[in-house]
Amino acid sequence: MSSPVIEAVDLEKIYDGAGAKTHALRGVTFTIEEGEFAAIMGPSGSGKSTLMHILGCLDVPTTGTYRLAGRDVAELDLHELAEVRRSTVGFVFQAFNLLPRATVMRNVVMPILYTRTDPEERERRAAEALTAVQLDEKLWTHRSNELSGGQMQRVAIARSLVNNPSLILADEPTGNLDTATGDSVMELFARLNDEGRTIVLITHEPDIAARAKRVIRIQDGLISEDAVQADAHIVQYGDDTAEKEGEV
Repeated sequence: MSSPVIEAVDLEKIYDGAGAKTHALRGVTFTIEEGEFAAIMGPSGSGKSTLMHILGCLDVPTTGTYRLAGRDVAELDLHELAEVRRSTVGFVFQAFNLLPRATVMRNVVMPILYTRTDPEERERRAAEALTAVQLDEKLWTHRSNELSGGQMQRVAIARSLVNNPSLILADEPTGNLDTATGDSVMELFARLNDEGRTIVLITHEPDIAARAKRVIRIQDGLISEDAVQADAHIVQYGDDTAEKEGEV
């Protein structure tokens, strides 16, 4: 059997400041298996952002164990951590984090731009990722600041896919989008998950969490609920996806 993509055991995170200690996480334990679509949900101050940073290898727990794709993150040096972030985790952010004056293709190829990958292979992989998110090919040469919010988030998702990561970690990916555009992005996540992608989505919105197949609720640094949603409210996608792209 393969190892879980995520294995968190008794994670605690304590911040020292102004003579007082803040317990952001108080002993969080859960696993995410390959192919899951999970939402980590909680209000502001619940600890979900701290947990996201640990899961993305952007921070380390004060105590506890975190294994990503079978590797104990605590045993990795700075170079290895950077490589894990590049190759194992695909990040999608609320603010898109695209280079505004760079083309769509240039943005997507960025994670592999400074590797020894052949330029033609880089272009092929970027084109494959953009095709996977169903962004119209005529937009690939446009600058990212010429796109709509929904189109920019599709580019950001394509960028997260270009290295074929074990995990897609999405932080409030619909937070800057209107409802209809957010629905379109969630349809895309649903399709990617149906294709076998492992997705963990951070959100404070119940209607967004309801689209995932599993919801982990966090409150005051503790998991208050961890439930599989057999009737996850995934919006159905189909042949009209391309038409919706034109609307977002």
